Amino acid sequence: MTAAVFFALMIGAAILIGTIWSIRFIATGPPAEPDLEDVREVDVPYVCSVCGLSLTVTEAHEGNIAPPRHCREDMIRV
Repeated sequence: MTAAVFFALMIGAAILIGTIWSIRFIATGPPAEPDLEDVREVDVPYVCSVCGLSLTVTEAHEGNIAPPRHCREDMIRV
């Protein structure tokens, strides 16, 4: 019977931890909206090195543009 009690406590702890994590995740809310003054128009083409998908980034924040990911790999700037 001690094994059954142990597994019941482990399942209960997992449910409790999952519930607390979910409540914290919901309570934080979505990230803040970007400041539209920092967004600029760009024309940066990328291509996926795995499948060949091409993509053009048309708007970005000031500073360096991080390459998007596709097929779990960073896309290559053309």
